[in-house]
Amino acid sequence: MSRPATKQRKAGPRRTVAFVTFPSVQLLDFAGPIDVFSLANRLSPEPPFNIAVLSACGGPVRTSSGLEIASASIEDIQPSSLDTLILAGGPDEGLRALVHDPSLKKWTQQAAKVARRYGSVCSGALALAEWGLLDGCRATTHWLAAGYMANRFPAVDVDPEALYVRDGRVWTSGGVTAGIDMCLAMIEEDLGRLMAASIAKHLILSTRRLGNQSQFSLILDSQVGRYAELVDWMRTHLNEPLDVQRLSAVANESVRNFHRNFRDETGFTPARFIEELRLQVARNKLEAGASVKASARAAGFTSDEHLARVFRRRFDMTPSQYGLLHSG
Repeated sequence: MSRPATKQRKAGPRRTVAFVTFPSVQLLDFAGPIDVFSLANRLSPEPPFNIAVLSACGGPVRTSSGLEIASASIEDIQPSSLDTLILAGGPDEGLRALVHDPSLKKWTQQAAKVARRYGSVCSGALALAEWGLLDGCRATTHWLAAGYMANRFPAVDVDPEALYVRDGRVWTSGGVTAGIDMCLAMIEEDLGRLMAASIAKHLILSTRRLGNQSQFSLILDSQVGRYAELVDWMRTHLNEPLDVQRLSAVANESVRNFHRNFRDETGFTPARFIEELRLQVARNKLEAGASVKASARAAGFTSDEHLARVFRRRFDMTPSQYGLLHSG
């Protein structure tokens, strides 16, 4: 297969990207992200990255799915040579052994001091936090572990919803496939948006998701539970006024009880939930190439200006910028 021509920023010296693994590591936590950097090498006239898969002692590493991967020892890589360090995640037993490995802890702490950036995929953030490498930082992890992380590590500002978070040199991502989104953002920073978009297409991703998008899909997450039928009704009435009085009437509850029960069930107030549903519809339309005006109308926003205000508040960009970002 011939390499497609992809415009990118001028290549510099190769940068070493190291993925740290351990016994019982989750395969997708590093296989997806490593493919992002591997494709960048394949699609570039001059490969920009040296990619290393590391473990404490080197040799075969058995993943949580039973497959084995080859790894080099951390002793084979000088921390000072690293550009990017990414720690994968895995089940509890593997993580417990990982955080109590003194050689890996020392090496990672040294590498984090000198690398241009470092971070984690999924529950790998728990190891970084245990080693003090997320103190004072905003970070995320898989939503199942976010509460535990926030309670155990009060020095870390845990965002339980974000797909991925960048705080200076520190990058952390939510569960499994969110690591792909994080690494695509790294590629965009290093090689430009067109290269990141090209890689996303090769991976057959429907869109490159933004870090401040939620790990959750409100529609999918609400298809079970107390208000599943109400959510289906909301989706078919987004072009109408949907205040709490109307929603509580449809749910056959008093306004007071409905507001409390809905928030307890979904984690959102009714008003915030409606806004999230409308944003999902608007984003889908924009990603499909619709105009801002048409997207606002389809999602039930009062005007394109209204949609723009919500977009700037939630995503720190305009709907037009979002559409351009996903047209590459």
